Amino acid sequence: MSGRWWSQPFAPEGSAAAEGIVKQLGRPALDPLTILVREAAQNSWDAHLPDGIVDFHVDVRTLGDNSHTWREVLLPGPPPDSRVDLEKALCPEAVVVVVSDRNTRGLGGPLRAGQRARHEEIPDFVQFLRNVGEPSDHQFGGGTYGFGKGIFYQLSRVGAILVDTHTFEAGPNSRRFMGAALGHSWSLGDRLFTGRHWWGLVAEDDVPDPVLAAEADAISGTLKLPGFADGRTGTDIVILAANLGSTGPTSDPHERTPQEAATFLASSILWNLWPKMVPDELGCQMRFSVGVDGSGVLILEPEKFEELAPFVEALREVRAGGGAPFSRTVPPKNAGSFGLALGAAVESTRLLVKAAKPFEGPPHHVARMRVAELVVDYLAGPPHPDSRIAYGGVFKSSEDADRLFASAEPPTHDDWVSKGLSGAARGVVVGARTFLQKQLDEKLGLAPHAGGSGGQGLGQLSALLASVVPSRFSSSEYRDSTPAPAGGSAGGGGIGINGGSDLSGRVPSRRGGKPRIVGTPVLQVHQGQPYLVAAIKVPAADVERVLYADVDVVVEGGGREGEPPLGAAAPEILQWQSAAGDVVQGRTLRMSAGEESEWYVYATHVPDAVVRFRVSQGRSDAG
Repeated sequence: MSGRWWSQPFAPEGSAAAEGIVKQLGRPALDPLTILVREAAQNSWDAHLPDGIVDFHVDVRTLGDNSHTWREVLLPGPPPDSRVDLEKALCPEAVVVVVSDRNTRGLGGPLRAGQRARHEEIPDFVQFLRNVGEPSDHQFGGGTYGFGKGIFYQLSRVGAILVDTHTFEAGPNSRRFMGAALGHSWSLGDRLFTGRHWWGLVAEDDVPDPVLAAEADAISGTLKLPGFADGRTGTDIVILAANLGSTGPTSDPHERTPQEAATFLASSILWNLWPKMVPDELGCQMRFSVGVDGSGVLILEPEKFEELAPFVEALREVRAGGGAPFSRTVPPKNAGSFGLALGAAVESTRLLVKAAKPFEGPPHHVARMRVAELVVDYLAGPPHPDSRIAYGGVFKSSEDADRLFASAEPPTHDDWVSKGLSGAARGVVVGARTFLQKQLDEKLGLAPHAGGSGGQGLGQLSALLASVVPSRFSSSEYRDSTPAPAGGSAGGGGIGINGGSDLSGRVPSRRGGKPRIVGTPVLQVHQGQPYLVAAIKVPAADVERVLYADVDVVVEGGGREGEPPLGAAAPEILQWQSAAGDVVQGRTLRMSAGEESEWYVYATHVPDAVVRFRVSQGRSDAG
């Protein structure tokens, strides 16, 4: 018994035409590949099993020599009048995109839409493949198998997909394989057809059903799909004749290659799904990979990317209950919480970060999300008053307010739109935006009468730095654009000015040389606190010596500031730290005789100031 395409006629009482289903996504501003990973991952997360990690993989592959096998399985296609031209689409040059998840429950439940789900069954199969616009039955889910699934069909040049699933429900129906297509409504004589088509086994009552059990395994193997030989549960969705979109300058765009599409998909995953990569208190998370022609590259943890690290830290603050509450006087009284973390204002040159980055420049945004912790969007806030500092925030709705925020989302779940809302939903959505604006003004010192932190928290910051060794001043290097004041000395390093290390009173060692600042000091952020760090090269010596580090604000003309203005903070040296992690608190370091070594000097950060590090050396017996 083999599968074939079946076309749906209009029922006497009416049916949904294929054109209307495809258009239900509207015309979103997001790139279709971004919408794909957002929608697919939302559905995968909603279907995750209670334990373990959800593996999510996207493979972009060219049919090549395998195209004849795909043609043997899937042709003949639907009638030409429906414009689902598989005959032309299944060629060697055609690209298919395979979206896979594992350790999910698969698309289970009844095989037909008219059958009621049994106790504890979830009708995922019919919600995804047969029904349209059915409300979500997943509490605090990020998405639904409703209108958002239209993106799978929209990305296909012929509106056709295949679904291969292994459900966690035991029995012969746990392995299912079926195809579906959305073309155009058409007619045959006096009979009208909706433009919807399914590939499967057509039963005696003229209803298409999925291929099941061993035959599903066989078809999956024939098409060289990932399959489920390892026994894991999940789903593979195949987009036939995929349209990968275009890239390049608007004046000269070109179609994405499979490699370019894979890079863009990985970048979209990084920016839109990073919260699912951060394990929660139960260890639940998603693991993402993207490949071309069967390969696979795992996407690294988001905190390893400087532009995303503040968002990750803010999310952890919110999860730990340390965020600012969005409180209301009417229900829901607790509508969400907000966390903020600082970072260095750098822009990555890595294509993985840049390809699908949702905003320009360093981050000064709040990632908004619901309980499912899938990013809705990035709400832009005011830039940090110090242009060298960026920030990332997270606003997460409460369980009580989750359904109200969900009601404000379009089918692509990429905004909270207050227009058309009323009552509590409008109050929550509008109030959340006002709450975030006030929080940002207060935390950034932009609100009236907002007090600065000055030099407070010095001991706490010093403790936080005890285990931190900065990078080797390569990708994280920061150079201030402030012009150097006249009279600045050459050599050494500083933020915005060359700082000197050649001071009177130095005592050279017997092997010669003096400590010197290497490269340019950088602004770094640890656990939301900014600080300055300079690398110091200490030469070999045969005698014990004492090193002194100082940091000063540089005034116009190149001189050192004597006393800071009233209420202003002065920079202070926190500690020395060796490359091996040894820490010495304060500005003084006593060094034993020994070989050349590398140290780092940490200082507090003073906003809107040009500073100079200085390092000097003296004999330990000089008194």
